[in-house]
Amino acid sequence: MTKIALTAAAILVATGTAFAGSDNYGSANANQPAVAVDHSATASVSKSTQTVQAPASQGADRNLFGR
Repeated sequence: MTKIALTAAAILVATGTAFAGSDNYGSANANQPAVAVDHSATASVSKSTQTVQAPASQGADRNLFGR
């Protein structure tokens, strides 16, 4: 019974601190529009070369796992 009461008290404290730490809870400015999203490609994605997409070369030690 004591464990249940302590667990319930801990849950109440945790939810209370979660709402107290929220900037949007009870705020008049909670319905602000979202920030614009940047859809531009990064330089590394837009300038890929064939050497990056080439298959890996297989060395002489392939298929020697555990030896």
